[in-house]
Amino acid sequence: MHPDRPLACRLYPLARWVDPEGRESFGHLEPHPQTAGVYGDKGTVGDYLEAQGLAPYFAMGDRYGVVYDRMAALLERVAPEESEQRYERRAEMDEMDAGALASSFFDVDATVAAYCRERGLAVPTEIDALVDLHILAISGWLDQFEARSASVRQSEDTEG
Repeated sequence: MHPDRPLACRLYPLARWVDPEGRESFGHLEPHPQTAGVYGDKGTVGDYLEAQGLAPYFAMGDRYGVVYDRMAALLERVAPEESEQRYERRAEMDEMDAGALASSFFDVDATVAAYCRERGLAVPTEIDALVDLHILAISGWLDQFEARSASVRQSEDTEG
């Protein structure tokens, strides 16, 4: 077991779902025959989650989930036709080679460094502080996008 495993590796062979109301459920994935993990059938899901140290990973995922939900809602308002293609686009992203998608939304270090530079702040080294600033930066971009979109809609309404 390596210490720097991401959430998906720590959770495997379980799958986690959180519904829009925040209810959590788990399912079991059939382990790949070449996985190096040792999986048992004794104990509870809670025992497994605790042994894998998953609570902070879930908490961080939930924090980003709020930002994701806001992004999806904004996209649905601004470009409703895009909403219909969300699952197709997700499938396309899943098929891309690792590293092929470059977006400042995903580059925590670069986003936080730019955010701090623009405000004359020191870049934090503690993970929770980095995440806080990353979410603030993304939220700021969404605020700007929302304001521009509202301005464009208002201009179109007065012209039309």
